[in-house]
Amino acid sequence: MSSNTGNWKNYCVTLIFLIINVAVYIFYIIAGERVFDIGSLSADAVIGDGEFYRLITCTFLHADAAHIVGNMIFAVGLGEMLEREAGHWRFAVLYLVSGLGGSLFSLTYMVMSAQNYRSVGASGAISGLIGALLVLVLANNGRYGAVSLGRIILGICYMIYTGVQSTTTDNAAHIGGLVCGFLVMLIMQLVRRGRSNP
Repeated sequence: MSSNTGNWKNYCVTLIFLIINVAVYIFYIIAGERVFDIGSLSADAVIGDGEFYRLITCTFLHADAAHIVGNMIFAVGLGEMLEREAGHWRFAVLYLVSGLGGSLFSLTYMVMSAQNYRSVGASGAISGLIGALLVLVLANNGRYGAVSLGRIILGICYMIYTGVQSTTTDNAAHIGGLVCGFLVMLIMQLVRRGRSNP
């Protein structure tokens, strides 16, 4: 592991996303449910009212303290590894596209299952970071840093299993984010290798 791991500049975008999530949660505590009414993901609001901005705003909202603390621990831990590998701007794209992909999968599930629940949380984006980490593990002969292929596969299976078992977890967002993060990092790695080996 690099000796610069402790330097916050190596993962400044991760910290920016952390600050935004915490700031939005504090604003939610102050302003109340009105924040959820405006920013959460729901099929009626997005499809019926054309409020497509919710596909992103919902990824920065959290239901309670346990929700945001759990998500931010994973976001910072994964971000610290991935931002140094991908670079600041690519990491920002990875995070946001994964969050958007999770929202789109969630919205699709709402429509197909004829449900209209409200969904919030950064877990789609975080699942995307897990998908991106899987690419790096596969690209490095089954191990990236302290993460082995077996460990990350077990983690993904556990994430999906707990999502299926829970009635309050948006498992569609998890799966959508995971797939999008995997694809985004795969494309980044292929482009990088193409440039280094023309």
